[in-house]
Amino acid sequence: MITKSDFLSYKNCSSEFWYLKNNKEVLSEAKIDPFIERLKAQGVEVELFARGLYPKAKLVVGKLGEAYSETKKIIDDGCQEIFQASFLADDLFASCDVLIWNDLYKGWDIIEIKSSTDKDRKAKEHIVDAAFQRIVAERAGFKIVNVYLIELNKKFKKDGEINPEEIFSQSEITTECIEIEQQLIIDIQDAKWLLTQAQPTDCTCKYKGRSKHCRAFGHLYPKVSPYGIYDFRAIGNSKRLLRELVDGDYIEFQNIPDNIKLNKTHERQLDVYRTKQTILEKEIIKDQFDQLQYPLYFLDYETLACGIPKYDKTYPYQQTVFQYSLHVLNKEGSIEHREFIQKDQLTPVHIVAQKLREDIGDHGSVVVWNKGFEGKCNSDLANCNPDLSPFLLGVNERIYDLMEVFRRMEYLHDDFRGSYSIKNVLPVMCPDLSYDGLQVSNGADAVVVYEDLIFGSVKEEDKEQKFIDLLEYCKLDTWAMVRIFQELESMISV
Repeated sequence: MITKSDFLSYKNCSSEFWYLKNNKEVLSEAKIDPFIERLKAQGVEVELFARGLYPKAKLVVGKLGEAYSETKKIIDDGCQEIFQASFLADDLFASCDVLIWNDLYKGWDIIEIKSSTDKDRKAKEHIVDAAFQRIVAERAGFKIVNVYLIELNKKFKKDGEINPEEIFSQSEITTECIEIEQQLIIDIQDAKWLLTQAQPTDCTCKYKGRSKHCRAFGHLYPKVSPYGIYDFRAIGNSKRLLRELVDGDYIEFQNIPDNIKLNKTHERQLDVYRTKQTILEKEIIKDQFDQLQYPLYFLDYETLACGIPKYDKTYPYQQTVFQYSLHVLNKEGSIEHREFIQKDQLTPVHIVAQKLREDIGDHGSVVVWNKGFEGKCNSDLANCNPDLSPFLLGVNERIYDLMEVFRRMEYLHDDFRGSYSIKNVLPVMCPDLSYDGLQVSNGADAVVVYEDLIFGSVKEEDKEQKFIDLLEYCKLDTWAMVRIFQELESMISV
């Protein structure tokens, strides 16, 4: 039996698909990432909310054959709107989010609900997902007329009670499904044939960056070291180079011959690996630092993004700032710390902006780690607070992105392992500082903890400590920036 999720796994990596169906014990454990789990929960929440568009629909429960039988029974009873209608045919199984009777053409419409926004409309994986359902449904004897995709409307802004008709956007994808149908039929046959073959000894994931490796990769390539070509900066975007390195069996840095043409970024990373000599572009960094205006405001946000917005004046997946940490470094060297966190369900978009206005003066550079993120947050806050818009947009004009020193490899240490994340930079530059031991130790944890605190079921007696944990984490983010900045200042002054 090949389910829809099985088939999508096959499309992603046929080797992983084989092991998933025939010998899943060798697969590496799926990492339980709280943030990814939250995204899955968001998908469920969006689908449940979208069901409000079909108040007469009946829900099919059960799995595989049982769900297929129930679908047929519900249809025989005259129901024309069905949630999770299930199809079973030719050793294939699929369920669709919504099945609607099309009376004009005397057939059924499939409606696929995705938690993505219509900005990403007709993404390839959405089409494959829906087209597979259409194929299985028709093999099961259902006449499928049209296929539709429902996504979140990116232009929607919450203002009180949410109307499902307004927050969702629907587009027809029938043509797109038909266009790829013949290829999918071939793929389905190939997937079935593959399951009858001996276990794979190779995997196409070897031509992908480390973050894209499938769960069978470690089993198939046990000798790949934890730091090698797959850790070249953004190597997944350099497909030609990666293929050349893999096909030449140059998996480890030390095996790369001089005749391989690398870009400047990869050359630098490889040179630092080989020589263990740190790169420090003193004059370039000094020129940047000389342009900074004191006091320096080291700023970090924590945000909550929800597919179904929880706060008025926010749109789907808006990164809504619920807390910030601010370290202020004065010219003479004194340091102050300011912070804020929203502790109730009221929208934070106004109070956060007001607090920032109180805590950040009209002069002085604002230092962040990834200005694209903080800058977009400020722009969204400006849209919600027209009276404070000049200040918030003015903050964006004063931003200096400390991360860029490391992204551009103006300072590069081998122990960064090709990363410019503050979590990789900090232990190298300031080994006395660590996120280890914190109850909240990364941004993903912060989102999950905060959402549970405000909208979940945390006991009242536990709340204050969790707020403290969140504040301590965010405070370390900005203190880390201060210390890294001071270390760089010390280095370039020698």
